[in-house]
Parts: sequence; structure tokens; C-alpha cells
Amino acid sequence: MRLKTLIPTAVLGCGVLMGAARAPRGTPSWRHSPLWDDGRAEFCVYEVTWARYRNRYAGRAILVAVKEPWAPELDVKADHPRADGFDVLKLNHARDVPTGIYTYHQMASVYVRRDDGTLRKWSATSSELCGISTADMTGGVLRTRSYFDGQGDRTRPWPQGAMPEDGLPLALRDYVSQEPPASVQVFPSLMAGRFATLDVRTMSVRRTRRDRVEVPAGTFAGVEIRLQDGSGFLAYTFDARAPHLLLHFQDASGTEYRLAKSDRLVYWEQHDPGDESWLPPELR
Repeated sequence: MRLKTLIPTAVLGCGVLMGAARAPRGTPSWRHSPLWDDGRAEFCVYEVTWARYRNRYAGRAILVAVKEPWAPELDVKADHPRADGFDVLKLNHARDVPTGIYTYHQMASVYVRRDDGTLRKWSATSSELCGISTADMTGGVLRTRSYFDGQGDRTRPWPQGAMPEDGLPLALRDYVSQEPPASVQVFPSLMAGRFATLDVRTMSVRRTRRDRVEVPAGTFAGVEIRLQDGSGFLAYTFDARAPHLLLHFQDASGTEYRLAKSDRLVYWEQHDPGDESWLPPELR
């Protein structure tokens, strides 16, 4: 998801172009790397501290990035590459956090064109024992469905110039090796499950090199991309080496992600009893 303009969003072939003519375009070489053609996915598992109910809860998040062929007429993964299709990079972000006697299960899927970084589709869901909230965006139209009073089912145009917060672990990689724009417009997370305020945040951007980033997965040289508005912030630290996987995340609420393990896997085939042994024992 490369920012080309911070002026009103344009819809091109049902893909949502986000970018600014005067902003740095970033370096998309990580998207074009033949690494994504190896038939595997980047599979990362994180230790999570999740801020909720004025508490801090321990949980797990999994981020999966993988190349897929796209069926443009249905806006879904194609079974096989086709002449009228194209490749996307999909980011699946799943988070599971126990809170008391019930557990939050949340997930977002963000699809961007591999060639030009345009946002093609975004869908999300949050479920716990009170109910289910879902949302999706295609063709410049956002649809939200919530069980909360005052929210319910709504449809609205995708806001101008916005980047989806749930896709930032993919989108911000463009700026690991190059200065980012001074500011970006961020649409709040849909996997958070509450849609009472879906206001775009204009956030300043700062890029900082980190010579030593220590996470459970090891010690890395990293680059932090920090987005800030007022007292709120979203801080993403990426591996300085391509393809710049996310090492650490923190926000102003106290939520934090720490990379525990990563690999390139054919994870969709690792579904048999015993395959969970790949996961760190404390995160199974």
C-alpha cells in the first residue's frame, strides 16, 4: 500500500489508490522480490500485551503475508492465475486474547496489488461472548455490521486518502529504507470490533534507525516508523533487512507485540495433530 497522494482517494478498477503527488513514494522493492514467488508465506507469531478494560492481558497474534492470484470480477483469491487477473499480497492479522472467562478472537485481511500497492480489499471480524462485529471494504465502499447500540449496520464511502490501520504492518515497509511522507491519514482498525467513531486520523510520521531491537525471536537491526497525533501514537519497528517483517509494535494504550518466531511456511498444510509444535510452547 504505497502512498502516492494525500488528496482525495481515486477508485481505479475497483482498487483504492492511496498516495500523494508531493510525498515520497517509498521503496516498493520488497513487494517485487522473487521471495514472494516461492509458494510459501511469511508466518510470524507474536507475544501480545493487549490493553482492554483498564487492564493488560496476555495473548497471541499471528501475521501472515503471502502472494496470491486475484480474480478481479469477484474480488477474491483466484484458484489459478488468469490473463485478466493480477497478483496481490495478502496480510492476515489474527489476534486471540483471553479476558476473564471469555476470549476475544479478532482478525483482519488486507489485500493490496503487488505491482502498484493499491488497496484492493479489506475485511475484518471481532467475536467474543457478547457478539460479533464485521466489516469489509471493496470498490471504495465500506460496510460495517455491529451488535453495539448506536452502530448497527452501516454503509459509507471509503474516506479520502486513508490507509487502513490493520494494513500498516505491510504498508509501512515501503519506508523502511527511505524517508516517509511528513504525515499520513489512517483509518482506525476494523478488527477492534467497535465502530462508534470511524474518523480518519492525520498522523505525523517519523522514521528512526534502531541498531539493537531485542524481541523473543532474537536481536535485530531495525527501523521504527512512528505515527503520532497529539498524545496518541502507533510505533512499528521493522527488520532493517528486506522483506522488513514486523519485529515490534506498540501504541499509546499500552498494547504491544513482540516477535516470538517467524519462518516462510506452507502453513495451510500444517493442520494435522502435532503440527502445532512449530509454535512456541507458551503461544500454542
